[in-house]
Order: sequence, then structure tokens, then C-alpha cells
Amino acid sequence: MSNSIADAFKKLNVSVDLSQSEHDKIFNVSYEYLSKVKKFNDLKAAKNCLVALINLDKYHKADQIIKKLNKSLVGPLILEISYIYYKIGKIDELIKLYESNEDLQEGASIGLKHVLAQSYYKIGDYEKALELHQQLISNNKYDDELDLMINERAIISQLNFQTGGKVNFSKKVEENSYDLLFNEALIELSKQNTFKALDLLEKAANLCQQELSGSDLESELLPIKLTIAYVYQLTNDQSKSLDILENVDVEKINDLMIKLIVKNNLYSYKDLNNANAIERDLNYQQSLHKLSQKLTVLQYETILKNSMMLKFLTGTLSQSQLNNQLINEFNKKFCGDVLPLSYKLMLKLDIDYKDLQDSSKLTVVGRKLVKFISTSSDEQLKVVATVLLTFVNSKSGSFDQSLPILEKLTEESLAQPVVSPGLVGTLIGVYEKTHSSKKLTDLLVKVLEKLLYTPQDLFKNINYYNFAKVVAFKALNQGRDENAKQLFEYLFEVNANDHLINSILTHSNRDLLPLNELTSKKSIDEIVGVDIDTLIPTRKSKPIKAIVKKQNKITKKKKNPKFGPNKVLKDEKELTLDEERWLPMKLRSYYKPTKKDKKKSSGGQQGFTETSTHSSSSSNNKKKKKKGKK
Repeated sequence: MSNSIADAFKKLNVSVDLSQSEHDKIFNVSYEYLSKVKKFNDLKAAKNCLVALINLDKYHKADQIIKKLNKSLVGPLILEISYIYYKIGKIDELIKLYESNEDLQEGASIGLKHVLAQSYYKIGDYEKALELHQQLISNNKYDDELDLMINERAIISQLNFQTGGKVNFSKKVEENSYDLLFNEALIELSKQNTFKALDLLEKAANLCQQELSGSDLESELLPIKLTIAYVYQLTNDQSKSLDILENVDVEKINDLMIKLIVKNNLYSYKDLNNANAIERDLNYQQSLHKLSQKLTVLQYETILKNSMMLKFLTGTLSQSQLNNQLINEFNKKFCGDVLPLSYKLMLKLDIDYKDLQDSSKLTVVGRKLVKFISTSSDEQLKVVATVLLTFVNSKSGSFDQSLPILEKLTEESLAQPVVSPGLVGTLIGVYEKTHSSKKLTDLLVKVLEKLLYTPQDLFKNINYYNFAKVVAFKALNQGRDENAKQLFEYLFEVNANDHLINSILTHSNRDLLPLNELTSKKSIDEIVGVDIDTLIPTRKSKPIKAIVKKQNKITKKKKNPKFGPNKVLKDEKELTLDEERWLPMKLRSYYKPTKKDKKKSSGGQQGFTETSTHSSSSSNNKKKKKKGKK
């Protein structure tokens, strides 16, 4: 048997362009030879197995074979193994593989860096991905420079979206491509420069139309168009955004990810009147499973949160779905986002979406939350419940329930090394809404003093950094210029590239965006000519239906005839009338008494004697009265 396997193996001719059935045959023969003849210690057979399984998209099966391979084969097969680890998400094993094989040949080392950089990109560690990619650019000998620049810009855009930073690409490329322009547009968008992003996207779309045609043009142009629609949506130009989205034929899109983005963005404009139908159409759960390898971290977070929201609206979200493992993983990936905890809390307290929309039920919801806050020992859930209570109170316009609790929790938070931005921000919002100017100023001064003595390392967290920056601007608006300036100077030491803080400290607008990019492109005459009534938001009134009274027809009830149609009537001469018909029945000669009548006439039932009325009445009169005790 071993000889036949060996002979079959020698005849193999492995190529990527083979059909699926041929890859299956190659794998079967190679695996038989590798496992039974060579005991997982043959380089060519192992390579054939792994390459065939990669082409068949059977990465988990390939991983099982890797575990059985002799350790001496790992080095020569490092690119195949690293790619399989990348596809199944074994990033830790991939990092170990990279660190333990630093002395590789130049070609293998470059390939491994590419795979590792892509893996870091997939898990959202964009800083490490950028570091590796810049190494590849600076030491480039074999790769296409344009491809490297395109990938670098893709990483920078996601890094900026994640951290709120303003990282720029290393150098410009003379050769333009629509992919390059598209990624540069994303970088401008990450820096919130929507006008420049839109300009670059338009150039990318024009270049794409010049270079491609047919189905290739449609598949490459659609992502650019969707991004243009997204920019229009961000700039509140809804008509242009909808015009692009509604002209896309969703059914003709083969790419599941693009199809999901189109549907998702279209539904973002619509009311959630029929959440069940929307949930079925979007099918987020299946999309998350199928697209987990393609979605960026930001896209994955958005879809996951949308999925939770729709399930909560439809009442299909359960506490078992929001288990501790999911919440812990969510907190690890998206630090500071407590959305799953808020849903878990509402399910625990039996609060549904309709309760939050019904003004008559807000009082009951508020009482449930107050009771939970007073009895709960979980500090994080207490904070979530307090913020939710503040939201409920905001709908009724009175913060009597939430304000004392919010103030108490904020005081406790200020005593901790790290202040809770969610609590402080919510309390600032309440003070602003209730016009409590003095309380607002006192709170801002306390928070400013706390932040000034906070270690600078904590401000490396972009969310905490932005929180401190907002507090400083709020204090500036309240007339606390000196306090605000101190915090601005402290934050500028952390991030000297913050143009806004630099502008405040130097009283200069040199590094800020020019005025023409911040203002509308519409002419003054066009703006003045707009009817003011069209700018006032109005609710769409339902069409009044005319009430048509139904005319009730008066119909007489038909009586059934006394005799049926088959009744045979006798002749009048044959009829004989009863002569005693005028007498009562009992007095007629032919009357026969019933058993009851016979008993009555015979003196009652057998065995009983008839007692007179007199004796019964006299016996009742002779009853003795009970004497009272002395």
C-alpha cells in the first residue's frame, strides 16, 4: 500500500489554478503519503497538503495538520503556517512564530512581516501594523511601492479613527491611483476634514471611471460612491446622500459586506416603525459571523451595537445573550462603552423600549431605577442606572430623582485616581439644561483641579484626553480663563500636535482649517432666498380620512310558515269541532288526571299525615323565651 501511495505522490503536479476537485485529490494523496508513509515528516507532502487546504479555504483542518508536523518543517513552511494562523485568528501564535524566526531568509522575512502587519490591522492594533509597514517601506527591494503606500494609508486612516489623532503618511507618490486617493480621503475624513475628503473621493471616482469598465468598474466604483454618500450624510446633505444610496441596485451586489453597508445606511434615514422586518432584512447576526475577517474594528462595533439595538426594540434580546463573557470581551475591545450593560440592566428590571417611549410609564421606570441604585452593590451598574435615570428624567423635564444621585456619584468619582467622564459629562449637561450656572462653575473648577494633578500617562487614552479638553473649553466659556489656560498648557505637553489647543495658547489661527473649508459653498442669495417655513421641522400629519356613515338597511325578519309545503289540509266538512272546547281541561269528560293530581286528591304522599295549619301555628306561639342570667 505504501508503494502505491508513494507512486501516486510522485506524479502530483501542484498548481494554484487547479479546480476544487483537483485540489481535493492532491490533498487526499499527499495526506495519505504524509501520515502513513512519512509520519508527518516530509516537506513536499506537508507543503502540498497546506497549499491544497488553503485553496479549499479549509484553514482549521490545515491547523490540525500543523500541530502534527515535525518541528523541523516549521521553518521552511513558515509563510504557509503564518497565513493559516492569520486566517483563523491565531494572532498570538503568529507573533510567537515571528519572534522565534528572526533569522529567516530575506524573502521569507518580508512575507512574514506582511502577514503579521495584516493580522495587527485585523485585530485593531494599528500602531504595530503601521510600525511594521513603515519598516517594509524603508527597506523595500521587491514590493511595488504604490501597493505599500496604499496599505500604509489604509492603516493610518483606521488609526486616526480609533485614537482621534492626526497621523499623516510618510511621503507622497507621484503616480496616482483611485485606491491611493480613496485611502487619502479616508485619512482626511478621520481628521474631520470633510470638504477635502469629498474632493479626493470625487477625483478617485473620476479616475476609476477612466481606468476600468464593465463589471470591474461597478465593483470598484461602488465603495467610493458609498463613502461619498456617507460624507454627505455627515455634512447633513441628506438629499444628495439618499440620491446615491437609492440608485444602488442592492440585489445585484455580490459582495455581502457592501450590500450590508448599503442597507444599513438606507435604514439610518428611516423610522424604526417595523423593527422586526428591518432585523430580518439586515440579518446582523449572520453578517457578523460571515464578515468577521473583513470588517474593521470600528465597523464590527457599529454592526454589533445596531444588532443589540434592533433585538431590544423587537423584544428578542435576552439576558442569556448578554452574558458576562460577551460583556467582558466587549469592554476589552471597546473600552468605556457600556451599551451592553445598559441593555442587561433594562432586561433585569423588566424595562422595554415601549416603556421608554410611553410618557405615562416614565414614573414607574424611574422608581424601578431609583430602587435598584439604592440596593445594588455593583458600582458600574449603579453608574449605568444613574445615567439611564437621567435620560428618563430628561423626557419628563424634571431631574428631581436623578440629580441628587448624580451629584453624589460624581463626588465619589472625583475622589478616585481616574474621573468618570460619563458621570461628569452627564452632570454638566443637567446643570446646563437647568441653568444652574453657579453649580456648573463650581463643578468645572473641581474637575480642572483634579485633571491638573492627573499623571500625563493617563491622557494617552484619547477619550480621556478629549474629555479634559472639553472641560477646559467649558471653563473658558464660564469665564475661568486662568484655570482653563493651565489645563490647556498641561494637555499641550501631552500632545504638541493639537492645533486647536495651540491656537488657544498662541492666539493664532495659522494651523487651523481655512475659512472657505469651514463655510458652506452656497451663495448668500441662495441662503437668503430659502423660505423660513421650510427650515422649521414639522411632523408629518397623517391624512384625514373622511368618515362615511354606513347606511343600515331595515330588513323585516321573515317568519317561518306555520305549515310546511307538504302539509295536506282536510276538507272543512270532514272537520269535527269539540263541543267541550270552552270548558277548562279538568272539567272535560275525557280528561285523565296525572299521577301528581291523583296524589293531591288522595291526601298527599304515602306515610305522611297532614297537619293542620292551626296546630303548627299554635306550636310556634308556645316557644319559650330564654331567660337571661342574673
